[in-house]
Amino acid sequence: MRKFTVVLLFVLVFGAFAAAQMEPKPLEVPKTELYLGYAYQRADTTGSNVVHSTPLNGFAFEFSHYFKAHNFGFTVDLARGSNKSVDSTGIKYQRSSYMGGPSYRLHTFGFLTPSVHGLVGVDRDDFTVPQNGTTIDYRSTELAAAGGVTLDGNLSHHLGIRLAQLDYLYTNHYGTNQASLRYTGGVVFRF
Repeated sequence: MRKFTVVLLFVLVFGAFAAAQMEPKPLEVPKTELYLGYAYQRADTTGSNVVHSTPLNGFAFEFSHYFKAHNFGFTVDLARGSNKSVDSTGIKYQRSSYMGGPSYRLHTFGFLTPSVHGLVGVDRDDFTVPQNGTTIDYRSTELAAAGGVTLDGNLSHHLGIRLAQLDYLYTNHYGTNQASLRYTGGVVFRF
């Protein structure tokens, strides 16, 4: 029994030494991503003559693909946010954006994978204002541009958590330039 214990201890100790000599293999993140998560936007509504700024809660969906030889790729972004009670009068506000553009994924730093993107598309703005027993809808669809950074946490080869995506969204609704900040966070599926 004593010889068996010595041999087992010898195998475990020298096995640990052998494993320590091996170079760790970095996590290789797949090139295609699907993302679904929560979105919060502090929407600038200057020019709407209703309110000047309001918080919006909603969702964001993204599809990204990075080319094999490089970390360059493209991203398609769909997001929607709404506020069902902008003020005490019952104003409802909804904003949807449909954008796409180039993206660049930086090298993986252990658990974290950062990336940057620039997006262009359209932004749809919809106010519903109750007035004297009726409702008035103000709608506007305009060109939009966004730039942002993303920080993903890698849980496994095919699953990650989007810890933060911060975007600066610029558009021109109701004849006035508007700039908004948007935060999203959620789950990333990779394949």
